[in-house]
Amino acid sequence: MKLLVFAQTPPPVHGQSVMVRTLVDGLGGAARARGTEIKVVHVNPALSRDAADVGRVRIGKIFALWAACWRALRARWRGRGAGGMTLYYVPAPGKRPAVWRDLMVMFALRPFFTRLVLHWHAVGLGAWLENKARAPERWLARLALGRADIAIVLAPELADDAMEFAPRRVCVVPNGIDVFASQKQGAEPARVICRLLFLGLCGREKGVFAALDAMAVLERETPGAFELVVAGAFASEEEEREFNARLATDNAGLRKCVRYAGPADDAEKHALYDGADMFVFPTHYAHEAQPLVLIEAMAHDLPVVTTHWRAIPGMLPECPHAQVVGAHASAEKLASAIRDARAAGPVNGIMRAHYEKHFTRSKHLATLVSALRKTEE
Repeated sequence: MKLLVFAQTPPPVHGQSVMVRTLVDGLGGAARARGTEIKVVHVNPALSRDAADVGRVRIGKIFALWAACWRALRARWRGRGAGGMTLYYVPAPGKRPAVWRDLMVMFALRPFFTRLVLHWHAVGLGAWLENKARAPERWLARLALGRADIAIVLAPELADDAMEFAPRRVCVVPNGIDVFASQKQGAEPARVICRLLFLGLCGREKGVFAALDAMAVLERETPGAFELVVAGAFASEEEEREFNARLATDNAGLRKCVRYAGPADDAEKHALYDGADMFVFPTHYAHEAQPLVLIEAMAHDLPVVTTHWRAIPGMLPECPHAQVVGAHASAEKLASAIRDARAAGPVNGIMRAHYEKHFTRSKHLATLVSALRKTEE
């Protein structure tokens, strides 16, 4: 099987680009381990320069996109032969510029490929088409993306977008990454101060301000009992100014219990997980699907406090160390969930075991190989 992957790898680093890199680097070896052959050809459009550039309209992206389409067509021509070539693509969420990007790519490339695989990493395109798209956009999107040979979704709860385009088959392939076990030996004694970690894109919808609100409640009710470290790039300059202003005014005592660690590379990120006692991620991001940061937190055997949003509840084990609140829960409810997770006591490997059972890189790639092979059935 010949697979042309038309998708961006890091930079910038976010869940989708990381999983594309996992596919590109590991799919061939995973296929051989299962007694089959998948030859991967990767074309990286490299449309976004950094996290702030994702989804931004910029004229240079159009030229970069057409150049990438030309590279893909050249690769298709070189790869012609028996069996044809399969096109792998990650569709847009519900954002107009990204939808028009998809239309350009599909009409330029799809006619020249034998099969189409759509891997749905983001959420919201179906609802956008129904509620916000113009009639020509709906018609063109369904023409361009309709009747894919395989639609890959991250969880059964996330299949609605794929089903909007009537694929021939839908396969569930959860995300999976390699995270080495923490170097901590055994259960550590409980610290007087519980260290909370928020890591991800620092924006309102991702929950960074909800975490600050919960910290204000915790600091008011149990002064000095909790600390919060926030790490990641800000979603916008406006949100960065608001975050800094909230710490500077210090009306709720946040200055002494909240620290911003900035964007973190891989080594810094895992050091932050290892130094934390709990991971807090109260997201209600419109295009959230199956956040990698929650997988990383479980791999580091951390209690998790998060929201009942998209596929998140199904990612977590049923135990008191995994607390789920409503997507727009009050600061008091989020603070209560944090206290409940702390009161549950040592994790003792429960979260790590759940990660190893469901979300490793090898399990992800093996399931992905099985899904891709179904295009030839």
